Amino acid sequence: MALRIFNTMTKSEELFKPLEDKKVKMFVCGQTVYDDAHLGHAKTYIQFDIIVRWLRHEGYKVFYAQNITDIDDKIIKRANEKGILPSELANFYIKRFFEDMERLRVKQNVNMFPKSMDYIPQIIEQIKLLIAKGYAYVVDGDVYYDVNKFKDYTKLSRMKIEDLKKHRIEPDPRKKNTFDFSLWKKAKEGEPSWDSPWGEGRPGWHIEDTAMTVAIFGPQYDLHGGANELIFPHHTNEIAQAESATGIKPFVKYWLHSGVLNIEGEKMSKSLKNFVTIRDALNKYDVEVIRLFFASTHYRRPINYNENDLKKVKQKLEYLYNTLNNIKHALSDKKTEESRLKETLSETKQNFARAMNDDFNTPLALTHLIALAKKLNVVVSKGEINKGVGNEAIKTIKELGSIFGILENETEKSEGLPKDIEELIKEREKLRKLGDYKAADEIRKKIKELGFVIEDTPKGIKWKRA
Repeated sequence: MALRIFNTMTKSEELFKPLEDKKVKMFVCGQTVYDDAHLGHAKTYIQFDIIVRWLRHEGYKVFYAQNITDIDDKIIKRANEKGILPSELANFYIKRFFEDMERLRVKQNVNMFPKSMDYIPQIIEQIKLLIAKGYAYVVDGDVYYDVNKFKDYTKLSRMKIEDLKKHRIEPDPRKKNTFDFSLWKKAKEGEPSWDSPWGEGRPGWHIEDTAMTVAIFGPQYDLHGGANELIFPHHTNEIAQAESATGIKPFVKYWLHSGVLNIEGEKMSKSLKNFVTIRDALNKYDVEVIRLFFASTHYRRPINYNENDLKKVKQKLEYLYNTLNNIKHALSDKKTEESRLKETLSETKQNFARAMNDDFNTPLALTHLIALAKKLNVVVSKGEINKGVGNEAIKTIKELGSIFGILENETEKSEGLPKDIEELIKEREKLRKLGDYKAADEIRKKIKELGFVIEDTPKGIKWKRA
């Protein structure tokens, strides 16, 4: 039952042992706020949110930080297009991003959202240290990291150093090596800038994460997460910066990377203009459908965005809610066989935990939850269920569902029948009393088409969602 996780650094599953007993320092690369976040971002944030929920469920004290990049080339470009200040654009989208994270039920589980511009002094100090140690050099106000000085540069990506040229997007003939990367960018007219020992300028993208994590966690921490597209160059450069600046290895003990979200085989991204924003998705689907959609695939695997798959997930979610309703309607003071049911509940918890402790295998864990719901529906279909074991079953389903961030809308989902369904049931009862069973059956079919199943019992009519 011990937790094992796949470490990208070693390319293998390892026993999870935090640096400090049950305390976990965790960092996930967050949003660059030049536009609304899309479902590809949601996949990463939701899947790491599930990881955090499970760690806390298992008794770990997790401090979870997720950064916000609020100064960047994309932000400056978009602000110029709109004729506003970069800070104005960033603040607008930070507010909207927080609203999205709140609705996705992610924000409340993040302890801290550090912003780049709040760590400029720490960034400058780390660059000064890298220059002093010979890992970085200044060229006319720009500062670059000298990749050739860091021997283990490709240890995370396992790429060949000569292949790096294919991936670089920072051409500059003044660099010592084509694959050296920017730590500090010399100020350009009209761009935000800060004073530094090398002149006015602003930080490069990679340095912000290491400067803030060293400030927040110290030179070493437990778990770093992000999408697998960040393995190179972003996370590769983080390691080079931090380990050469502090001299402490490893910078991060465990590296976790999530698969991307695809549309028709291509990664969902703003550059390809094939993205669906979180806001648009939430206007169409309940948050729990979206969360369960991502939980249905292992975090390390890619997912193909498909409307039919979302509909199937919605049906699974409704099935779980129906199960809770069915149990509630069947609760009784009558003594029924409890030992076997309690054993089933215990087995499900163990199987669920075994799946989650195997590198957070959410699809397998979900399978165990659905299997429990099926068994419980068989029990309640045969009659009543004792309140004691019935309430324990409800508690178990909700506890396991909470790891995925679902089954939290129970009051909303089970507050009662819509008035039009109630009227149809009353009309059907009148027809039954008159002996017109054919017409009564037609109403039953109509009720089912509207999403509800009714059942005639000695105690009266019971209903559940179809």
